[in-house]
Amino acid sequence: MATPTTHPQYDLDAWAEQTELGRRVFNYNYRMTGSEIRGWELVNTVDMASESGLTERVYLWEKKGSEGRQVIRIGITEADEWRRAQADLQNRLVFSMRRDIPGGKGGLARLGDVRYAASSEDSETIASAYFVRGNLSISIASVGEEPADVSAVARSLDRAFTEPPKQKDLEEKRAEDRSPKPRKVKKGERALLKESLPEPVLRNGWLKVIVPDGEIAREGDDLVFRSPTAGTKRIQEFLVIQE
Repeated sequence: MATPTTHPQYDLDAWAEQTELGRRVFNYNYRMTGSEIRGWELVNTVDMASESGLTERVYLWEKKGSEGRQVIRIGITEADEWRRAQADLQNRLVFSMRRDIPGGKGGLARLGDVRYAASSEDSETIASAYFVRGNLSISIASVGEEPADVSAVARSLDRAFTEPPKQKDLEEKRAEDRSPKPRKVKKGERALLKESLPEPVLRNGWLKVIVPDGEIAREGDDLVFRSPTAGTKRIQEFLVIQE
């Protein structure tokens, strides 16, 4: 059996070369609360150990009015940095029952930093999608009796993990801008962004941090930033509140 470090189809080095935004985005404590997917009902949530040793939080959603025939499974794994999230995705793909999952195309071509998606049998319906955005590894699959297209859900989640909150969300208190003042950093040196990251976060909210260049990662309980250039950097930090 191929191992995650040598599998030719899912090459971590190739993924790293194409990863740009994901190096600069960090999401912490994301939780689905039941309002994220219009027309669907959240019916169960469970934590599971993944092959990579991380914890995957799994959400089962049922299409309203489908009487249980349309169900999607969303798995979200939070890692300490983008490389480990990509290693988690690689493990998931290598040990999947299906070994020939194609790369995302068409409307999913720009999904995440790395993306794979598969259609259901005898259909163009996108029944599963796997991608990484920053420190998050995400899998979405139709698991009900009737196939459900998961592409819109995948794109919606990717936007949530990638984009700063809209001005309207800030004005209507669905998000809070916690961005610090621009700060000077030295080239390649460790810049502490947040100390003791597990500080209290709203149960129905998560932190999103975006840096302008370089890389962001969690080291122990600290969130740190390393820039390839010295200078004054603008760090974006938001508390996103979920209904």
